[in-house]
Amino acid sequence: MENNIVAETKNSHGEMIGEAKTFEEYKGAGVFADLLLDRTFKKAFNPDTQNKVCLIALLNAVLEGEIASPIVDVQSRNKEYSDGSNENRTSIFDLHCIDSAQRRFIIEVQILFQKNIVNRSIYYASQTIIAQGQRGKKYNYELNPVVTVVIMEFNVFADDRYIRRAKLREINGSCISDTLNFAFVELPKFNKPLDELETTLDKALYALKNMKNMTQMPKQYANTVFELLFSTAKLAKLSKEEQKMIDEAQKAKWDEYAIHKAAIDSGLQQGLEQGLEQGLAQGLAQGLEKGANQKAREIAKKMLLKNEPIDKIIDFTELSEADILAIKASLGQS
Repeated sequence: MENNIVAETKNSHGEMIGEAKTFEEYKGAGVFADLLLDRTFKKAFNPDTQNKVCLIALLNAVLEGEIASPIVDVQSRNKEYSDGSNENRTSIFDLHCIDSAQRRFIIEVQILFQKNIVNRSIYYASQTIIAQGQRGKKYNYELNPVVTVVIMEFNVFADDRYIRRAKLREINGSCISDTLNFAFVELPKFNKPLDELETTLDKALYALKNMKNMTQMPKQYANTVFELLFSTAKLAKLSKEEQKMIDEAQKAKWDEYAIHKAAIDSGLQQGLEQGLEQGLAQGLAQGLEKGANQKAREIAKKMLLKNEPIDKIIDFTELSEADILAIKASLGQS
């Protein structure tokens, strides 16, 4: 299946070096795998390998100001429920980890628009809360915080902010509980150029969004924890099996985009056609109404010139008395 999704390919300075318009072109243009692909994301931010430093840096940057203390160490944890990790081509619900402070983390990547993404995140986080419950009269509801991070390749909220952090708060903004924490990242809204990257969050989001289009690691990443991301995602260093899986994932992602785009285009075209049809019908109706009104006015003029009674003209033309008097005034009659 050929896809007409356009991916901008840029060099390490952020300059465009070409456009890939099919999967085959895209595959030949890149040096690094897409970090938002299932396999690449899990490998790049694996909490059980040396790459945990990348995950810790990402989480601390995304959650800055929302968690009681910085994350120091993480490790993966078993999924505590069976129906909350539905993984498919359009979503990655893959990283479940716990830190040294016993906080639970859920990291999810969404590549295509999902309805009710906030409610979905609350639902999954709530399952992790419930899983901490214990039966018995002595249970005192001591719950460890659950932190959900959702990284999206689409926009959900109306304003221009690319990161949104939330927890249980009073109306005045004061926090009443650290049990549920959320961070939603909308990557399309993050548009900082390479030479303006300053913070750890800037570098993390830029890499997530743009690494697939780079030909080498930019100097801004040298001697940072994210330098490891480029080494991990370098296609030349992957095994043949890993390359095959990533190629299949990339192809699937492009296919999903193509299907999604076709559905949107079809809906827009249908809406346009319906709107045009409705517009023509409305215009025709308005035109007929205007024509009938004009004809009635011409008849009213002739009847007024013949000194016909106002009541008779109203009955014959169905014009209002005010309209007929206005016509009479325009004819100079008293």
